Amino acid sequence: MYRVIPMSHEVEQKLEGVQVFAINLDLDPLDEDNNQVSFEKDWHALHVIWQSKNKAEVAQTERIAAYRDFYKLLGFNTKKTLPSVQNLIQRFLVKETLDRIPVIHPIVDAVNIAALKTLIPLGVFDADCVEGEISLTLSRGGEPFQPLGSKEPEELAVDVLVLADNRKVLSRFCYRDSEVQKVTDRTRSIWLLGCQVPGVSNEAVYQALDEAEKHIKRVYKLTKR
Repeated sequence: MYRVIPMSHEVEQKLEGVQVFAINLDLDPLDEDNNQVSFEKDWHALHVIWQSKNKAEVAQTERIAAYRDFYKLLGFNTKKTLPSVQNLIQRFLVKETLDRIPVIHPIVDAVNIAALKTLIPLGVFDADCVEGEISLTLSRGGEPFQPLGSKEPEELAVDVLVLADNRKVLSRFCYRDSEVQKVTDRTRSIWLLGCQVPGVSNEAVYQALDEAEKHIKRVYKLTKR
């Protein structure tokens, strides 16, 4: 059902015990104006769970702690670079009032809700922008990469962990996606990804991906490739 994203030999050695699961979904909008779909109630329900927590309690939550360990393995300073779920919780949900809800795109919003409910980081991008097969590898150095939100591409250093297709870098894995394959209103096919790390079972990642599909179905009819 879910495919395992292949890794280069060097990445397999570096990330022992880690797997990335993915599924390719075609989308058919249920309504002409998908932007009317709101996840506000979901955010408020999550806020009730987290508003009494401090940052230390968030960081010590079992699944979040597992992904913090994974980030340390990747060489990140987890005081400055937080796993995505921890970042969302601390930016929006631990505050006394939920004064702002991040609204990006219905697909991205649905995936964020699933990630927050399951505490499993998830990724999503436009599958029609992918050329060939997807794999996890290390950069050779000098590859162009345009981070999401940036106007110009940059050159990658050597041995950066990247998700790439046959022609280009799609993301600095677990850190920054690319502008190239971001989800837009024209997106009609997506790759949905979840990362399993030591301390988190495969089944937990499957459940998170299923949860994401459930929320995307509020906006789109889905067909699995």
